[in-house]
Amino acid sequence: MKSKFSLPNWALFLGLTFAFLCIYVLLSVKVIAIGYRMEDAKKKHENLDMLNENYKAEILRLTSQAELLKRAEKFNLQLVTPSRWCYMEIEKPEQDGKNNGKAEAGTD
Repeated sequence: MKSKFSLPNWALFLGLTFAFLCIYVLLSVKVIAIGYRMEDAKKKHENLDMLNENYKAEILRLTSQAELLKRAEKFNLQLVTPSRWCYMEIEKPEQDGKNNGKAEAGTD
């Protein structure tokens, strides 16, 4: 009768070590690749954030009073103050009063 083929313990240990080493290397490579993608996304986000800040500054510059007056002169527009113009102060309601987030102003 023939005996069953059996692997020596050292061969089994070597095979398991190789399998775990391959899994470890594969996971390490994946983690490093994710790190590079995150770095690229972070740089892109910083660039977009900088562009957003530049656009905000440009909007503030273009909507300033001096710039609006300059553009009105350039296009021959007359800026006339309405006859019933007034400034209204908006106050916070009392603690027990509710305004549902609405503010009203009139010209009277």
